[in-house]
Amino acid sequence: MNITNRMWHIALLLYVSITCIPRAQAQDQTLSSIEESLIQAFKSMKADTIRKDVIEPSLYRAFYKTEYHPVAKSMAPAYEWTQVLQIGETAQRYIDYGTLLADSIFDDGVKTGKAPEEFVPGYHKARKSSVMDSHILFLQREGKMEYFDRIVTDHFTYVDSIPQQQWELVAGDSIIAGYTCHRAQTRYRGRDYTAWYTEEIPLSYGPYKFRGLPGLITCIYDKDRDHVFTLQGFERAPLGEAIYRKKKSYFKTTRERLQQAIRSYMANPSGYSTPKINVQGKKTAKPPKPYNPIELE
Repeated sequence: MNITNRMWHIALLLYVSITCIPRAQAQDQTLSSIEESLIQAFKSMKADTIRKDVIEPSLYRAFYKTEYHPVAKSMAPAYEWTQVLQIGETAQRYIDYGTLLADSIFDDGVKTGKAPEEFVPGYHKARKSSVMDSHILFLQREGKMEYFDRIVTDHFTYVDSIPQQQWELVAGDSIIAGYTCHRAQTRYRGRDYTAWYTEEIPLSYGPYKFRGLPGLITCIYDKDRDHVFTLQGFERAPLGEAIYRKKKSYFKTTRERLQQAIRSYMANPSGYSTPKINVQGKKTAKPPKPYNPIELE
């Protein structure tokens, strides 16, 4: 049996209530108290694995160090974390590695009959290493891309065509992650990018929505280096790893409406109350959060 929608929602709300605490405030809680709360939530479940639709097996994985500067044209502050591109025969999935690892730890813990005390610490550590709630699923046969994101406890999704960047191959060579790389340039949704790709891995994919070069993208950054992706490693996927979408209740929207919703939330976190972003002005005021989206258009 799968986890019931109600019990999984309770666990999700608990985790969101923890992860939505600002970093400085979250440090006031001891790790053991957070883990204990998760343990009690998982114990209350009539358990099994995470509900998901499996698309196909994952054949390869490309790991990227992601760097994001929430204040434009500023080297500080910055977030750095690891994301992973799962590559299948006809599908790809781009997601925070911490999220992928946490799902795997949870599934393995339940399937092997472990007590929550045995797998929750690893699950929690993996989730803590995740920064973004968004992930992207590319379905080549359909020529479409499914984008997933979360604002507080509401989950959003939109469907779009797989992006097609217009690349210019330019002079320049480099060695990145041990691979001989060549240079390319493009402009995509309001930003100018420099990319490096390697023909030693003849897969025309890359981090985020970037793809279409004659080899795997090993590094890409915008002119101001507000968003930087650098390949850290490439490997065969572990046996049994799959590309999938989670079965959740998603609020279906468009790219433009989701972008506006995130901007509205970041500008006025206190005003968020529904999937439509409702600025009510009735809650305790919270300061705006710095936000520097990768897509400006």
